[in-house]
Amino acid sequence: MHINGKELKITISSFRDARDLEKAIERALKGTRFEIPSIARSADGKIDLEHTDVDFSGMVDMVLGVSTSDEVEDCLFKCAERAMVGQEKVDRDFFERVENREHFYPIMVEIIKVNVGPFFKALASKFGGLTDLSEMFRK
Repeated sequence: MHINGKELKITISSFRDARDLEKAIERALKGTRFEIPSIARSADGKIDLEHTDVDFSGMVDMVLGVSTSDEVEDCLFKCAERAMVGQEKVDRDFFERVENREHFYPIMVEIIKVNVGPFFKALASKFGGLTDLSEMFRK
């Protein structure tokens, strides 16, 4: 991924910092409901988003729960200590510049993927449906 023509480099954080981020996200999501009553599939078995019935209000609650959590933000910036855009560190000062603020969510999502994703990789492979579900959200 590139930000303002510069490569975004994210190095995975320590186990402790990555787990702290994972748990903060889980606490922010606790109590929210996201239901997918039926997942439509195309003839070749792939997920068909056009014909999948998704309750977007639940998804909005999830996004707002995470994006408004001070604990999640603090953990994200702890994990961001190992992230660089070109030669610049990704820290709060980076986002003080107004021109960088539009990149806040794309960068933070990548930090979540790098640091939290590995915890679920083996779990998703054990439950085939989770792999399909994660594929749907990547789209």
